[in-house]
Amino acid sequence: MSSSNIPATTDSLFQASEAKAPAEAISILYGILEDPSSSSEALRIKEQAITNLSDLLGQEGRAQDLQNLLTKLRPFFSLIPKAKTAKIVRVIVDAVAKIPGNI
Repeated sequence: MSSSNIPATTDSLFQASEAKAPAEAISILYGILEDPSSSSEALRIKEQAITNLSDLLGQEGRAQDLQNLLTKLRPFFSLIPKAKTAKIVRVIVDAVAKIPGNI
């Protein structure tokens, strides 16, 4: 499921949005999250990647992957303010709630 390290750039986000298959986009977005960079721009890109990834996983009905994403993001949450962490967690929980049979 995890891809190799992809730089957290707007070009990478664009590449994921232009992917022909959801699986390809999901792989690119996971790769962006693997980027070790913690600059403010990289953190902003990663936040957008998380939102996009949550939407895609929700559309694909992959509730378990969304749960695993929360666990995977714990180190990332220590790098951003609590308000942004809460927003991201809410996005992921909402994505799970939209999957039929997962409430």
